[in-house]
Amino acid sequence: MIRLGPRRERVALGLPVLGAWLAAAPGAADPPAVRPDDVRAHVEFLASDALNGRGSGTHDELVAATYAAAQLRQFGVEPAGDAGGYVQKVDLETRALAGPPVLVLSPEGRPEVRFTHGREIVVPAMAAARVEGPLQRLEGHGGPVTRDAVVLLSPSGGAVGVPRERIGEAIERGAAAVLVPASPEARGRWDALAARLPDLASVLTAMPETASEGGATVVLLGPDAARAVSALAPGTRVRLEGPTRPAEKAATWNTMGRLPGSDPAAAAEVVLLTAHIDHLGVGAPVDGDAIYNGANDDASGVAGVLELARALAHGPRPKRTTLFVLFGSEESGQHGAAYFRARPPVPLESIVANVEFEEIGLPDPKIPPHTLWLTGWERSDLGPNLAAHGARLVADPHPEQDFFRRSDNYLLARKGVIAQTISSDALYPQYHKPSDEPGIIDYAHMAEAIGSLVEPIRWLLDSGFRPRWTAGGRP
Repeated sequence: MIRLGPRRERVALGLPVLGAWLAAAPGAADPPAVRPDDVRAHVEFLASDALNGRGSGTHDELVAATYAAAQLRQFGVEPAGDAGGYVQKVDLETRALAGPPVLVLSPEGRPEVRFTHGREIVVPAMAAARVEGPLQRLEGHGGPVTRDAVVLLSPSGGAVGVPRERIGEAIERGAAAVLVPASPEARGRWDALAARLPDLASVLTAMPETASEGGATVVLLGPDAARAVSALAPGTRVRLEGPTRPAEKAATWNTMGRLPGSDPAAAAEVVLLTAHIDHLGVGAPVDGDAIYNGANDDASGVAGVLELARALAHGPRPKRTTLFVLFGSEESGQHGAAYFRARPPVPLESIVANVEFEEIGLPDPKIPPHTLWLTGWERSDLGPNLAAHGARLVADPHPEQDFFRRSDNYLLARKGVIAQTISSDALYPQYHKPSDEPGIIDYAHMAEAIGSLVEPIRWLLDSGFRPRWTAGGRP
């Protein structure tokens, strides 16, 4: 989510194997089972050291996208990318800070006060090189956010920190930036958090006015900064700014395939199945290992989409159209998904639902075995209906983590598409570490959970059901 084996032995193709292959060929009556070895094959390649962690916008990400394209072609899925192929190139302009950003307070009739990243403040996320607005203070559970305000959130009651969900809600409601007094946990990690400059959102070259979302701005306030901001009058101008380097050209890649619907009337409606194909690439070594393989995040999700493509391409063609998309550069700002949203291959209003897959490789101890959970379960009627048709799917048992807003689905949800993420143990200890390798994955869990989704998704494709947001559920 936002923020990455051994080679399989080759088997001689004898007559028994040939017979089994023919039985599972496109057009066969029954869809193939989702097998642990097939899931494992995808993960072991995508999360191998050979791909160097599939860094966002790197050649290794392109290799991963090309691998997924080859799999879709093999399964009989039609290309939906550039020039009659499966891969879509997304041109970017990247921007980076040249030095630490500074929080500037401008109280009326008094000198400006400045606090610097790495000293009095830490800036974990910054949407642009300059962000500013009038100060709004929200204490406790707060009230409505003023759009384009710089919002100071204070802990509720005896809480020691501000929940992630409250920060996400303020950003969702239009805050230009969110200021948060640093919790004891954040103060304990101050030096590590201060050691890196925040990334700036890249710009889509084809639409320079459209920055990729990931574009939240969050500032952690040390004690001195927290006291100074708390003493300001509401409406005081506050800005965050930093020096920048010249913009550089870059690119990321999406993989896109389509199964056209078989029913002339229903084929205009689309079910979108997605995951992100990138991870963190090569980074700071941990115990001598510098490759952040990203087996669970998110080679597991890519494997889930590919295996669903294999299953849905066999047997009777569903009535509605299925679109399979693997987004690039989720980890560095959701650039692939932002481009898809800005230039969708189908009208967004024709997308019945977007089901994103992320971190499905490990069982979550908070839910039953071989089961997955859906972020934002209560926001729509999608999850309950899939579960009613056999999906091993339950509500997210970690609402405090605000996972609904932390995957590519959120960009489409902001445009009204019913877009939610299927996940499993997303709080595993190897998250965003080099140890997130193929060997940690529970392939039996993955295969059974993915397999449980084949017929429910086929039902969604063949039925007239169109999920709806619940009251207050649409972001």
